[in-house]
Amino acid sequence: MSEQQPRGYAGGPGAVAEGHGRVFQADGDQHITEHHHHYSGDATGPNVPRRSEGTGPDSIRVPLAAPKPVVVRDRDEAKAKLLSAVTALSGARIHVLHGMGGCGKTTLARYVFDETVNSRAVEGFWVNTASRSALRAGMLSVAAERGATAAELEAVHRGHRPAADLVWGYLDRPGTPWVLVMDNADDPAFLDGGWIRPSRYGTVLVTTRQGQSPVWTDAELHPIGLLPPQDAARVLSDLAPSTGSDEDALQLAQAVGRLPLALTLVGSQLSDQLLEAVTMADFRRRLAHEPSLQIDNGSVPWDSDLRRTLGSTWQLSLDALAERGLPDAGTLMRLFSCFAPDPLPISLIRPGGLEAAGLGRLEPPLSSSRVEACLRGLLGQALVLVEDAPGRRGERPTRIVQLHSLVLDTVFGGIPARMRGPLLAAASSLFLRALPEEVPTPAGDRMRNMMVPHAVQLLRNAEAEGGEDVVAAALASARGLRDDLMERGEGLTALTLAQLVVDVARRSVPADDPVLLEDQHQLARALLWTDEHSAAISLHSEVLTRRERTLGTDAPDTLRSAHELFFNHYHLGDWPAAERTIRRAAEGRERVLGEGHPDTLHSRGLLAEVLCRMGDKEENVRISEEICEVSERVLGAEHPITISSTLTRAFVLDEVGRPADAEGPARRALESCRRVHGEQHWLTMASANRLAMVLRGLGQWEEAQQLAEEVLGVRQSMLGDEHRLTLLIRIELIRIAHVAGRTEEAVLRGTETLEACRRVYGEDHQETIDCRTALRAAEEAAR
Repeated sequence: MSEQQPRGYAGGPGAVAEGHGRVFQADGDQHITEHHHHYSGDATGPNVPRRSEGTGPDSIRVPLAAPKPVVVRDRDEAKAKLLSAVTALSGARIHVLHGMGGCGKTTLARYVFDETVNSRAVEGFWVNTASRSALRAGMLSVAAERGATAAELEAVHRGHRPAADLVWGYLDRPGTPWVLVMDNADDPAFLDGGWIRPSRYGTVLVTTRQGQSPVWTDAELHPIGLLPPQDAARVLSDLAPSTGSDEDALQLAQAVGRLPLALTLVGSQLSDQLLEAVTMADFRRRLAHEPSLQIDNGSVPWDSDLRRTLGSTWQLSLDALAERGLPDAGTLMRLFSCFAPDPLPISLIRPGGLEAAGLGRLEPPLSSSRVEACLRGLLGQALVLVEDAPGRRGERPTRIVQLHSLVLDTVFGGIPARMRGPLLAAASSLFLRALPEEVPTPAGDRMRNMMVPHAVQLLRNAEAEGGEDVVAAALASARGLRDDLMERGEGLTALTLAQLVVDVARRSVPADDPVLLEDQHQLARALLWTDEHSAAISLHSEVLTRRERTLGTDAPDTLRSAHELFFNHYHLGDWPAAERTIRRAAEGRERVLGEGHPDTLHSRGLLAEVLCRMGDKEENVRISEEICEVSERVLGAEHPITISSTLTRAFVLDEVGRPADAEGPARRALESCRRVHGEQHWLTMASANRLAMVLRGLGQWEEAQQLAEEVLGVRQSMLGDEHRLTLLIRIELIRIAHVAGRTEEAVLRGTETLEACRRVYGEDHQETIDCRTALRAAEEAAR
């Protein structure tokens, strides 16, 4: 829209945020190394500049993987080639380490990363690419480290600049050579579309299970398989040297399939026995008694076999904890397995909430007084890792728990059927309690984004479990988070969650159920942020029809559907459809809610704006006068709706050819916006844009030029050169140059801007028409 946006609008479609960096990556490799009940000082990375609402990986400077192994066995040829590629910038610029899960791809990548970065030969970045959201968040953090401004990152967050282009624009520059590790790229499609590119200034290392993909066209492939028998045995001897002979190590290595993941898990278990001295031979005999462990033949297992390996090792680890007096650590691990393999805020298990959630009624029971000891036990067995996600601008860090997806899969799959329902219900209760308070803060916004994948996973697990009460509890958690995100303008972040809620809800309730209709309404709102206007119109229209039939034509929810439907028609330039829907919302809300209600005033202001687009001067002037007067009287001079109403008043008066009358409202709107919203808020820029237009009409060209240039600078940095709002101010600068007598400048600006309008809108859009008109006027004046 030219000036106004939906109530609660935060400036534009936001990025999903999603996922975050983690020590154990989703759907990818796990690497666990020597463990001594302590973690190195580099467990957390430096502060990374982040967008204001944002969330991102815990660190991109420190590999978010297990602690560095003492020795990386085998892989000599690959190590030499990769070290040369990174330090000498020779050969291929993209290297793909591919192989089965758990084969040591991440270990090798970390070895190369540490060797080259610690020697100061290169600058290093480590990005988790297990999900689209984690990839996006990590790569944007790389851009921030390379010098991207807060405004540029905010523009990407709002969906106004291409994220991959911004990142590679900063990577593909002369300077210190770099190495970028893209870890756990098990779905190469996530990288397609510009996220992975060769560069002469640095080297990309990718770890993935997928060796065959068109995405790897420009890459050199390095197959990573099982360790040779002797090297596999040495891994066990490195980790637990006093628990067996070389021959014992060789036999145990063969028994666990020479898979680095299994070797490190077994070695850690052997090195940390307190109640009994378990040898390698004892451990091998234990494995022989576990029929689910089918890895002793040394062949490449299927993913299901890999999960059974993890499951058996996990159970041995929990048995050891039970022997030490921590049987309830198993309950805590099962609780964690209800969630996603993304950073999980530790506040979820803060003392005081566990009993209320029903965890004390499980077997073994988990209590608030015991949860810290249980967490320490899991930490000691390398089943979880606790990290502090750095805060920003002096904020306190957020403590999180990180787990590997394969561990979670096997743990959840091993929960007895009778326990799954109570565990999932408890997880849902804890999730709702952990949601941040209503008062918006950067830390709270980061927490909400961090919890999205957990709400998704919790709901999926609940539906798979099948209990009606369990699904209802998980839906309540998901809806609470979705609504929080939508109110804060995080439509893109909420989209996946909103879609899943609709999918689950529609399988259990009738199509006209009011709760399902609200779920679909919120999904349609989220679709607006993706510019999927046709899909949003279809869904809003369906919800509107059903609400009319079940609730009545003037029910508040029915009118809310009409109000939201307006935005999609408006953005498509369908003024008649936009006018019909917003008029219906405005008139209905006035009847039902009263003329001074903020919702009524919002709808009426939008009606005035679209009427301007349609040329109805008399009615839109009247409406703008009324909403200004009522807003200020009922809500106060600096209420956001009053400020928007004042801006609408200036917009209308200027559009109908009364710039002298528009100047006062335009200046008041701009001054109020600066006080209430800040200098670079989208509404502040809209007010400055309108004031510049008014001043042009009054012949005050110097101030108009100054304001317009200010707006152009902000919008270019935040939105890009060809965003709709940037094009609006570029068109205004054509007009200002023309009336100020700078016709050559006006023609040059007009030619460039018209080309951009044609690319973005096509020939028949109103903005293209306006730009063409401004250019022709400048060309005639120049003759």
